Amino acid sequence: MRKQRRWNLLATLALLLAVILAFVAITRIDITPVQTRDSLRLSTSARSLTVDPRQLPPSGWTTLRGELLNAGEARVDQDALEAAPLHAQLGVYANTTSELALSVPSYAASGYIWMVWDGALQAYLEEAGISIDERITLLNTLITDAPPELDPVGDGPERLADGGYYQLFTYRGRYLLDQASFRHYPFMSVSLPLLIEANDLDGSLSYEQLRLEPDIRNSGMGFNARILGWLNQGWSIAEYRHQYATNFGQGGSESDYSLVLFEISFGTSAWASVWRLLLPLAVLMAMVLLVFKVRPDEQDARASIPVTVLLTLVFLQQTYRGDLPLLPFLTFLDQVYVVAYVVTLVAFVLVIWIGRRYADMEVMEDPEMKALVRDRLEQLDNSWPVVVVIFSSLAIAVAWFTIPPGA
Repeated sequence: MRKQRRWNLLATLALLLAVILAFVAITRIDITPVQTRDSLRLSTSARSLTVDPRQLPPSGWTTLRGELLNAGEARVDQDALEAAPLHAQLGVYANTTSELALSVPSYAASGYIWMVWDGALQAYLEEAGISIDERITLLNTLITDAPPELDPVGDGPERLADGGYYQLFTYRGRYLLDQASFRHYPFMSVSLPLLIEANDLDGSLSYEQLRLEPDIRNSGMGFNARILGWLNQGWSIAEYRHQYATNFGQGGSESDYSLVLFEISFGTSAWASVWRLLLPLAVLMAMVLLVFKVRPDEQDARASIPVTVLLTLVFLQQTYRGDLPLLPFLTFLDQVYVVAYVVTLVAFVLVIWIGRRYADMEVMEDPEMKALVRDRLEQLDNSWPVVVVIFSSLAIAVAWFTIPPGA
């Protein structure tokens, strides 16, 4: 008996040492990502965008890119807006959104984009001998062989009564999805963005020269701008200052450009996520809870339950992970599965250990010692479900509340 205990202790210490060495090794070889110096800052022009923390969802997730301007920066930006020699108002109306693919991640969309600009910008276009759509680009287009990014409707710009110019365009294609709350998966939100910016060649359409102001009143989305299985959370449009980390070889300081970001937000149904992804997991964990309710003399049946549950857990996790991109972090559901793996492993180890204890009881000659061991094993059988429920509940709660705000 003592020799067996000594071997058990050595095996436990060896396992602990292996875990520590593995943790150290992974920490040493893990890659620290390098952050790009490109950034977006919200401008002071009119916008339809929720930035008040009191109006954000409980998760803290928001479609806002970058940081808000402080009071001093806002005054400087407002002065720059009024001083810019070239102005254009830009509106977006999304007709359709479809084919949301989180694994890329990307989405398909089509709709209308229109622009209203002043005489100064028209003079610049005429001098360069180009149309305005040749100076406007959709930054997050993915399909390189798609039709023109902006397809003009009509023969050319229309002259307005106030001396300005107006032109309507259509757009369609597949676009990069750059913002989603993957850490909260399966309770997540996604933003389907359309990033519209000046396609500058010589630095004459920089942020100080050209400002694109969103047309809040007329922008919006049609009834086909939806994704089946997702809940619409509304749309937003705003102007940002896109700060590049390069001057594109033109000399001088790094380049800044006015960018209009139009996006439609969608979220998953909490109830649908629970029924589809968490209920099967809960059923499996119920099987682990009841593993010690199987009669002690049916050791094979006891041992087979954790093994079956473990294989099923691997299958279920691989199934839902196929819908997601390769993420450098664990989602909330991943962490729930980690808890399930730990509980299942502990259950299997206890099954083996309890089986050995019952085998030892058969050769015990002292009836009092035999009764004492049996009582302890029965207490373990009875306390197992309570311990698992408490541990799992606390671990899952910690996993949820430690998700970074707004992630």
